[in-house]
Amino acid sequence: MLHGAAPTLDELVDVLKALADPVRLDLLRRIAAVDEMACTDLVEESHVSASTVSYHVKTLRTAGLVQVRKEGRNFHYTYRPETARSLTAALNSLG
Repeated sequence: MLHGAAPTLDELVDVLKALADPVRLDLLRRIAAVDEMACTDLVEESHVSASTVSYHVKTLRTAGLVQVRKEGRNFHYTYRPETARSLTAALNSLG
């Protein structure tokens, strides 16, 4: 999602699709519970393979729910609550 701009319908659909998968929702909950989470910690805590985490985090990143920072060979994930707030506002506007 674009910063400061109202999300498009396609962007909202991407967020809903990302949240609809139980594995992705679990990963997002774990990432959101801390300031930043290393990929290795997420793999260890979630009990899914590194490739599965990578696949699902890519979807979360594309939807704007997670920011990824690379440090050397390590990846660190941060939750982006503004995307969830945009989704909530769009749903609330339905009435």
